[in-house]
Amino acid sequence: MISTPALRQANPWWRSAELIDADEKIKMCEAATISYDPELRHQIEYDFEPDNTVVYTMRGPRQVGKTTMIKLQIRDFLKGDANPWNIFYYSFDLAGTPQDVADIISGYLKMSAAYRNMEERTYLFLDEITSVDDWQKAVKFLIDGAQLKHCTILATGSQAASILRAAERLPGRRGHVADSYDKILKPMSFFEFARVRNSELAEFIKNKNMDAGCKKDILADIAAKQIPDVIHELSVGFVDVLNHCLDEYMLTGGLPKIVDEKIVHNFVADPTYKGYLDSIKADWGLHSADMVRQFGSALATSMGSAVSWSSLLKQTDFGSWSTVQKYVYLLNDASVIHIVHMFGEKSKQACFRKEKKIYFTDPFYYNLFNNLYKTKDWFMASEEFLMEEKNAGKIAECVAADHLARLMYDTADSRMMFDKNNHLFYWKDKQEVDFVLYREGQLELPVEIKYRNKISYRELGGLARFLDATSSESGLVLSKDTLEVRRDYAVIPLAVFLALV
Repeated sequence: MISTPALRQANPWWRSAELIDADEKIKMCEAATISYDPELRHQIEYDFEPDNTVVYTMRGPRQVGKTTMIKLQIRDFLKGDANPWNIFYYSFDLAGTPQDVADIISGYLKMSAAYRNMEERTYLFLDEITSVDDWQKAVKFLIDGAQLKHCTILATGSQAASILRAAERLPGRRGHVADSYDKILKPMSFFEFARVRNSELAEFIKNKNMDAGCKKDILADIAAKQIPDVIHELSVGFVDVLNHCLDEYMLTGGLPKIVDEKIVHNFVADPTYKGYLDSIKADWGLHSADMVRQFGSALATSMGSAVSWSSLLKQTDFGSWSTVQKYVYLLNDASVIHIVHMFGEKSKQACFRKEKKIYFTDPFYYNLFNNLYKTKDWFMASEEFLMEEKNAGKIAECVAADHLARLMYDTADSRMMFDKNNHLFYWKDKQEVDFVLYREGQLELPVEIKYRNKISYRELGGLARFLDATSSESGLVLSKDTLEVRRDYAVIPLAVFLALV
């Protein structure tokens, strides 16, 4: 049974609301050079009708800032005059069983009963809950026992597969929400990164109110070969700033700690890279350093190319293609990579048996794995790699893959049922299209990444073949600097496009 002092120590605001400002995560956030507040934090609804007990999960890579986001939210509640006793936080790193989870939550409910405002919502933040196998049994038990009425629960974890499996075992007990129950905290998007790096750009975009409806309108205009005014304005006023930000972003990615270290020291030290690698290994289950180097390098080398499990197997010492498949999906579940499947132009579905493409969800992860065999410092090796135009183009494609996936989620008709595999693809016939965005009855847009100073339009044969093979009327080419409309497609600078999605 958890002790009362341990619960009080984890929730110092019960003693005084001002003590939230002394929290280590809050102090680190305040001390950081960048002022970053994840957009996801402002997209989660916490207040509902009294009879609606809501259970969210939030997953994401380790060290992406899940605990910091929780503490920022708690601070907002406290500054907004919420009753401190209606806010509960606990990290379950050391809890061992579902019974421990039930005891900890029950202990809080009992000790706070005399102090909580029963007419107000109670917020429970169950951090690193995936440390406990079958944690959902405790939540189910407490909900069924009517102990969690008028509560909003946010359960977090880095082990994505575990938290998703557990959440699926709470049927009918997760409440009623308009959005998705399952949240993913990702590294900063390029839009978020550029906003913290340039205040003038941040103010411009803020005034444009780039909500999901606006993003959907921009996509519709592009599909109709029309370039929206906001793209013209960004291209004229900010393209140089945005390209500079994109150069930085392709080096550091969007992990706040990495971005801050680069700004402060103009360098990211090897121990920082090693720390993130060790965190990924913890979720990956690959403990052999040689296997990590083999497989990580194979994924980096193959990024953006159509590959099969067998072709990846040939680059490693794994015993079978099923083992390769297992470890790829573990990285996918941990939000370190994206798997992009081939588009069936007739079925309008993913061709799961065909070769697939693998992209890292953040440039930092790519640089981390791409340099496992290098003898130079990770940061210096990454800088040198990016100096070559073809290499910068490869990482630009990686960034595009992640942001197109985000865009399709943000503009989805139903986020509750969203599955990236139904909306983001690549296409291949005799030639290839980098990406296809698809939304049934609304959008079928081929996208090519040509991140270079000069575009040879003869290289766009795959896009032309796709338009001939489908009902699509136009495509999108994401360039480095070019902005124009041609007969079959619009050409937009990648950095400008990313700033809007």
